[in-house]
Amino acid sequence: MIIKNINIRNFRSYYGENSFDFSSGLTLIIGDNGDGKTTFFEALQWLFNTTVDTPNIENFSEMRKSQLEVGEMDSVVVSMTFDHNGIKTIEKSFIVERYGNDRYRAVKQEFRGYEEKDSGRTPVDGKILVLRCFDAFLQKFSMFKGESDLNVFNDPTALKQLVAKFSDLKEFDKYVAYTEEFERKSNSAFVKESKSDEKISKQVEVLDSKLVEVRRFLSQAERELKEAEASATLFSGKIEDLEKHKDTSEKYSEVKKRIEAKKAEAAKYRGSIAANNFNVNLLDKLWVLCVFPEVFKEFQTKSSTFSKTKRAQNEQFIKELAKNEGKKEAYEEITQLVNGASRMPWYLPGEAEMEEMIHDHICKVCGREAPEGSEAYRFMCEKLEEHRRHALAEAEANKPKDEEQKELFESNYVEEIHSLSLSLGGFNESEITGKATEIGGCIDLVNMFKRKLDEVEKDLQEMEDEKARILIQAEGVSEEMLDKSFQDLKGYFDQKGKAEKRAIELEQRIKDLKGQRDYYKEQIDALAPGKGQVRVYKKVHEAFDYICKAFVGAKDKNLTMFLESLEDRANDYLRRLNANDFHGIVKLIRTADDSAVIKLYSSNGSEIKKPSGSQQTTMYMSVLFAISDLTTLKREEDYPLIFDAATSSFGDAKEDDFYNIIDTINKQCIIVTKDFLDKNTLRMNDINKLTCSVYRIQKADGFDKNDLSTIRTTVVKVK
Repeated sequence: MIIKNINIRNFRSYYGENSFDFSSGLTLIIGDNGDGKTTFFEALQWLFNTTVDTPNIENFSEMRKSQLEVGEMDSVVVSMTFDHNGIKTIEKSFIVERYGNDRYRAVKQEFRGYEEKDSGRTPVDGKILVLRCFDAFLQKFSMFKGESDLNVFNDPTALKQLVAKFSDLKEFDKYVAYTEEFERKSNSAFVKESKSDEKISKQVEVLDSKLVEVRRFLSQAERELKEAEASATLFSGKIEDLEKHKDTSEKYSEVKKRIEAKKAEAAKYRGSIAANNFNVNLLDKLWVLCVFPEVFKEFQTKSSTFSKTKRAQNEQFIKELAKNEGKKEAYEEITQLVNGASRMPWYLPGEAEMEEMIHDHICKVCGREAPEGSEAYRFMCEKLEEHRRHALAEAEANKPKDEEQKELFESNYVEEIHSLSLSLGGFNESEITGKATEIGGCIDLVNMFKRKLDEVEKDLQEMEDEKARILIQAEGVSEEMLDKSFQDLKGYFDQKGKAEKRAIELEQRIKDLKGQRDYYKEQIDALAPGKGQVRVYKKVHEAFDYICKAFVGAKDKNLTMFLESLEDRANDYLRRLNANDFHGIVKLIRTADDSAVIKLYSSNGSEIKKPSGSQQTTMYMSVLFAISDLTTLKREEDYPLIFDAATSSFGDAKEDDFYNIIDTINKQCIIVTKDFLDKNTLRMNDINKLTCSVYRIQKADGFDKNDLSTIRTTVVKVK
């Protein structure tokens, strides 16, 4: 199967139509973190999945979803055109409808297939087409998400699946099962018949009883050996995981400590900022008086002015009082009678009489005329005025009123204000004036804390980014695993050591038991039956025993040859992928349960127990290329190798060598990677050295980091 084209429509960040064309060799799809690399890979996984028929609205583009009007609908489509004994197409799709405010539904998932024939384009069931051309087995050895997926032999059934697909060994399983059954039955028949032969019956009974017991012990020991080997393999895997990511874990632990220290530093600055709460300090620390000096100056000026004004007004009031008192005394003195006699009361004659006399211009007391302007006339007028003054005073006296005002200002408020202005001056004024300086200093201190906090948070973000990069490089390994103390290694080594020691003991016991089994069988075979019928049974059993051993030996030999063939091809690829670097030798080692493990050895025979990340990656990829070659040879068909972020442990120099070699291998490879990016800019000088197709995927400009509906992956063919 050679992929010709992949089209993605409205699948997650791939808004609208997005098309990729592929050659029969290498194709690179380059994007940075978050640009849609993994989404591309998962779109293919969704397309090839034949087991799920229910549409998942989470796969629908958030951008397209946000644009749908009520009653409007659109579709998610992933399709692939490929060559597999002719041009074929598979297409999976479903429809999303908006049927209310923020209400959507996904319906009508379809899986269609088409074949190009002489008669034209013929529709077929998409599932059937996938199962026929790219079944789950091929996908398992074809699609790899991250470096951790490359070791296909982590699955203990992988070797058996390969043997079943590509080797004639599967035929041996059937024949071995048949011959083992025939051997058991023929032996049982021989033993049963021998018991009727007086010559050997007692010996057969004793030997058969011992043989049955040995076989029982042997079967139990073989089960225990598998359990011990499985335990050893399990703990070896745990140790390998820990050791493989030891450097990464140490980096992770170191950056995590720095992050914790920075967080503590940030918390300290936040605490210092919070401790200087301006709102609280306005009252608690009397910061509200920070503008007091200017107000106080105005207050002092006004209180002093009020005091002066009051004193001036009071002095004037006193003068007026004195003046009025002087006038009264002078009047009384002027109006005294010459001989000192008592004056007549003011009310005699009466007011009416006085008005009459003035009107008539005659004093009716003495009878003399009092023409207007005369002394007598003036006297009568003054007498009338005196009447009126007394009447007015009497009216005032009859009104309810306080005691006669003796002072102009009845309260001492002005004096109190002036006294307060004096008391707030001096030391108090100086202390309050210092509040402004205190506030300024506190503001400067808080601003310094904020600057420090900004710097710490910037450093913290860089450390978080560094931690994220470490986690990306350790793809497939959880933070919990990286966070584990490597003291766990001791426990794992102890458990592995115990399991391996037990396995060695069991292997020796099995060897001894097999020796006993063979000895008892030889003893039985050496018996000379007296009866002709027993001799016939014996010969039949011997024949089936020989045949069974032959098939078991042939199966073992062929499995060894199969693994050696894979090794040879894998090492050829390993040499090519590491042309300018140390590569070692790949070995595929069988385990007790007929699975295999991939290990790297030096040419001197020592195991390389801690290969680098790039060594592991090329080792596993070499085995995958070898398996792919085997597929081509045995099934006369090819399939692509699709990798997502498989080379994250490579440096720039290793990247260049690796891709230059992959570019020359006659194998369709699709590699989704962030290699060849330098600060989100393509290294075109390195890319131009390749002959393969290259696509650049990235987020379109103008997206909102907090809004998924603004993110759209753009696809540009670079070369």
